[in-house]
Amino acid sequence: MSERRSITRRALLLLATLLFGVRVEAQAPMDESQVKARFVYNFLKFVEWPPDTSLAARDPFIVVIIGDGATADATAHFLESKSIGERPLLVLRNRSDQSLTGARAAFVVEPDAKKLHRVLDAAAVARVLTIGEGDSFTTRGGVIGLIVEDRKVRFDVDTSAAQNAGLRVSSKLLTLTHAIRSSTDRLGDRE
Repeated sequence: MSERRSITRRALLLLATLLFGVRVEAQAPMDESQVKARFVYNFLKFVEWPPDTSLAARDPFIVVIIGDGATADATAHFLESKSIGERPLLVLRNRSDQSLTGARAAFVVEPDAKKLHRVLDAAAVARVLTIGEGDSFTTRGGVIGLIVEDRKVRFDVDTSAAQNAGLRVSSKLLTLTHAIRSSTDRLGDRE
């Protein structure tokens, strides 16, 4: 009988170890790319676009991702099963020279300054919310810039860029920003 109890205890211990291991793995901390992807999704919920009579209530909400890398991939993967209200998100991967027609938002991971400026200029005309990475994204004309400070993801908002694109950023989102910019002065790297 004691041998049977010993086997049962070992089996239970093994089962508990396996379950605990799975639980720990499932609760593993997110990497920076995954955190940024969640930020991008939440930004979409706190911005208002001008009314568009050409869109039906259930037409897809198009988000374009421009550029490559871990954050672009994590964002595309995270957004593909989400929705904004009743509208399913449709994620498209574009190059910097492709049209933004029909897009509501663009996550821009473009390191080339010339290409970035072309995208930001096109996005402002198309009334597209632009979200990007880096300290200078909002000073170059982007609406929301993700930054990493003290190993935490934070964000800046350029309210002038939002206004120029016809967008209204929720005051709830603005209270959480790292910095609010209200100037569209761009860095002198347009060459």
